[in-house]
Amino acid sequence: MKTFQCNCKDKLILFFESSHCLSCGRAVGIDDNFDQVEPYEFDESTGFYYKKAYPKVHYQKCDNNAKYQVCNGMVNINTHALVEEDDDDAEVLCFACRFNVTVPNLNIKEHIPLWRKMETAKRRALYTLKVLPVPLRNTTQDADNGLSFDFITDRDVNDHFTSQLPYHETVFTGHDCGHITINLAEADDVARSQTQLAMGENYRTLLGHFRHELGHYYFDQLITPSPSKHELCKQYFGDDALDYQAALKHHYENGAPANWEQTFISSYATMHPFEDWAETWAHYMHIIDTLETAKNFEFNAAISDAEKDENDTEKLCLPQGRQYFSSQTSITEILEEWMKLSVILNSLNRSMGLPDAYPFVLTDAVRKKLGFIHHAIHNHLDSLADLEDNS
Repeated sequence: MKTFQCNCKDKLILFFESSHCLSCGRAVGIDDNFDQVEPYEFDESTGFYYKKAYPKVHYQKCDNNAKYQVCNGMVNINTHALVEEDDDDAEVLCFACRFNVTVPNLNIKEHIPLWRKMETAKRRALYTLKVLPVPLRNTTQDADNGLSFDFITDRDVNDHFTSQLPYHETVFTGHDCGHITINLAEADDVARSQTQLAMGENYRTLLGHFRHELGHYYFDQLITPSPSKHELCKQYFGDDALDYQAALKHHYENGAPANWEQTFISSYATMHPFEDWAETWAHYMHIIDTLETAKNFEFNAAISDAEKDENDTEKLCLPQGRQYFSSQTSITEILEEWMKLSVILNSLNRSMGLPDAYPFVLTDAVRKKLGFIHHAIHNHLDSLADLEDNS
């Protein structure tokens, strides 16, 4: 995730979540191109916003931005009017908020800050996807294959989602034919930490949930439609025809198999090939987005090479020309630079008394799966199949 910059005299840094410039005070947001966080001027005579370089193009804040401050979306009024066919009662929603079907019950004010966390994680996940060559459409744009979200809960926010709410069906975080449900409890730090401990997980984040469930969605988009790609995928992740419910029951009754770390990125990935794909997909997204962030800050550090003399060091200077979202950057280059950077990230966290930022080991088997994800995203699985045939 890159940072941005205000055009005021102080040239203040703007972050992806920024809603105003701390120096000049102007409104800041991201429009429907979803690629640039920038400042907006306000026209008191019209009540609309505009970009300084395009004064005749009017914007207004997304309703979720104006009413609840859960996003920083700005909506091009002319484009929105065409989409909504001048329906005065229609919601004015930004690019990211148009993916929502159900938001939390806003009559419960404690839900709003948790919803804000949900939207922050969702927008970060969508930002990476929009840069990549993968389809990203909501259900209005594509009723059959579009993506949508429900953010709901079945428990009481006031006791950190411990008590079941009456007359509420149980809410499971998951994916179903392009529709992703995230339980609002995942945005509550206490509830999520309790689940993390109960499940024996060494890593559980809200952003990770989004990326995992999006992995399921993109399996359906990138792999399932092609029999040849599906067959190749089975060589890496296993036969997904395995009964899912039976596998789920077996996993929670017996846990992960012995020595699972040799071939899987997480214990949950061992449950079923679908989960192995989704977990690996999420990690690929973690890796390339964090590398892009480090590159944005021109990250430069020295790390010790265990195979060299202890006084010899290797400089980690992420190439500024490297595009981690590009097919031109090989998965080998990505993973080599990631392993160096993750050592530094973990060391920085330990210095702050925090758990490792990336507590995972990338074995050769896991690297091959990450490579498959890389090739699937960039539509290069044919070349990967050729390598398999010649190996």
